[in-house]
Amino acid sequence: MLQNKTSLAIIAVSMLAVLITVLFSVRAVKQNIQLPTVSVNQIASEAVATFASGLTGTTEAMPTYTSTSTPLSPSTSVGTDSNSPTPSCYRLKYVRDVTIPDNTSMTPAQVFTKTWLVENSGLCAWRTGFKLILIGGDAMGGSPFNLAQTANPGDRIEISVKMAAPTNQTGSAQGTWRMTDDNGILFGDALTVVINLGGTNTGTPQSTIATTTP
Repeated sequence: MLQNKTSLAIIAVSMLAVLITVLFSVRAVKQNIQLPTVSVNQIASEAVATFASGLTGTTEAMPTYTSTSTPLSPSTSVGTDSNSPTPSCYRLKYVRDVTIPDNTSMTPAQVFTKTWLVENSGLCAWRTGFKLILIGGDAMGGSPFNLAQTANPGDRIEISVKMAAPTNQTGSAQGTWRMTDDNGILFGDALTVVINLGGTNTGTPQSTIATTTP
């Protein structure tokens, strides 16, 4: 587009130069003035050169733009969330049933004490104020277990809850328990108690454990 505009300007200047030459020639004839011999082509060339010089000055004055953006290196991370979740330092690992393995047969109203052996598999000690609470199923008269002493990481302790078999049902009765810290936040494996009412114990009872995240 700039080249087209330049060509049109050169043509216009050339025509103007020719017109000026003609006018001066006419005036000289009338006044009998001797004009220096100058060709039309010479006048046009000088006019074009002057116009081109003006274009060059305008081009040099125009600012140039250089991109300063730096491409990302392969090691640059984009859209990475720096707030990665940190797991709780509290852990409870179920080891085994000490008493009343799951699927033990009971008679209605039979009193029993369920005991689990568990391990502190986390990085922080359990303190007094931690509790084992029912999170689902039938409590069977059991009350929350309150931790009476500190359990350090790697320690194994027995947790016992006194219960009684239901009197208003037959078949399977079960409850699920979990430990909470002193703020009431659940953590560790879930501990289960499962008894059979009004039937016989078939085979060797198998302990069951529901593994959960803290």
